[in-house]
Amino acid sequence: MANNFKSDDSFLRKLAVGAAGTNTTINRLKVMGFNPIELERGSTGFKIWKKIKIKRVRVPDILCLNTGMRFESRGKTKLEISMSHSLNDPKRAWDAGMRDDDLVSIVVFEQNDNSPIDLKQISPVHFVGVKEMRQAFVAGQVSITHPKGVEEGSEIRVMWTCAGANQQSVVTAVEPGRISLTHITEARKQSIQLSRSKGRITLLPQVNIGDTVETNQVVAAVVPVTTELRLPTSVSEAYFIDKLASVNLSERYAAAKALRYRGYTAAKPMLKARMIDADEDIYVQLEAAAALAVYDDPNGWEFIENKLRRPVMTVPLETQLEAVIVTSEIPKSRSEQLLVEVLRDSQRDDELRAGAAWALGQFASTTSATALVDTFNSSPLEIKVEAARALLRIAEPQIPHLIDLLRNGNPAKRDGISWVLARTGKFKPSDMVVGADENLRKWMSYIIGYGKDKFVRGDVEAICHTDPQVYFAASVLWQIVASWINDMRDY
Repeated sequence: MANNFKSDDSFLRKLAVGAAGTNTTINRLKVMGFNPIELERGSTGFKIWKKIKIKRVRVPDILCLNTGMRFESRGKTKLEISMSHSLNDPKRAWDAGMRDDDLVSIVVFEQNDNSPIDLKQISPVHFVGVKEMRQAFVAGQVSITHPKGVEEGSEIRVMWTCAGANQQSVVTAVEPGRISLTHITEARKQSIQLSRSKGRITLLPQVNIGDTVETNQVVAAVVPVTTELRLPTSVSEAYFIDKLASVNLSERYAAAKALRYRGYTAAKPMLKARMIDADEDIYVQLEAAAALAVYDDPNGWEFIENKLRRPVMTVPLETQLEAVIVTSEIPKSRSEQLLVEVLRDSQRDDELRAGAAWALGQFASTTSATALVDTFNSSPLEIKVEAARALLRIAEPQIPHLIDLLRNGNPAKRDGISWVLARTGKFKPSDMVVGADENLRKWMSYIIGYGKDKFVRGDVEAICHTDPQVYFAASVLWQIVASWINDMRDY
């Protein structure tokens, strides 16, 4: 079991860095005037589905709705231009599903040892053209590395050699074979040699004399690298409609997803054709259905609901889970009701119901909050965990409702609600202590004990007079939580 936990932790770390890379790239693109959305579902988050494995369409992570440009993001913990690759499976090649005009983004993060999701950006966002990367790959201007152990998987990595600034610096010399930098804060110099691998690889300068470069900014590489992009001419809805007929699966998938935001009247016939084509990839069908359902087209809704209401014998679990996730992206009450239906159906697969709980974290309503709370006293642990996390995401506008459920609802559901309220705060805990039953007083001790920093200090101190026993129990938790032993592990 220890090895499994280690693998999960390692995998989570990689997912978290990848998600940070995608989200940071999206934010950077917005600053430059692009209109980006997540194209590869899941690339902006790090949810791990352990039992139901979804094999999605291989597409870049990001799509610009205005220009049609696509971006594959790569979050890194050290500065390198690298991509995973397979020598034997073309579908897992480093450039599978990508066009020459796609771009790869590279951004470096510092990852907290104690929390894999605590990341600090320590480089600019770099952009590299896939066309130039392919040219360097064919020309042999790359290095290929093999995994060090079984845990890293069987994929190799292709590396396009680059060099970066150690600190914020000014470029003081760009010479044949060498670049010189002077650090701004320490006045130290950094010299970068352009000839690598015994002369087999030559780096090309990416800077000019007088340029100011940031820490971990690429200053030389075997491919052109930039931190700024020009905004090209916008494309029309017709551009994406045309892509729906492409022979390339990734193009059809991206077009169907884009048309959820870019069109309906003109695109409707083509979207419906893709959705009902039995030979079409199921994930393109689902995207086309979602593009229709967003505009309340009954054909789109019928397709999605059939995927979620039919038995596993006819609709595989991975397709049902993808349908759950797609449904969560459609901001309609019909979506919410469909997800609640899946969550409450005890005959469904536990991870599918957990997926529905996770998905309800997109709907900040009393309907979703109540459905999530209802899992706390009877559902398997994996469902309750996802329900609690989802409830936390929508808790703030639902605080009065959650307080009412905590005070007057089933005491067996108080644990999950208390976990959420302790991490949300934004109410007067002293008001709840008055007239509380014995069980509620215990959970109030937990809420105040673990959520002390989420409450106004005066409101917490008031409990000392309202209910000294609750205050004392909470103070014991304060001491434990504040101690260095609280997060210490025995391995």
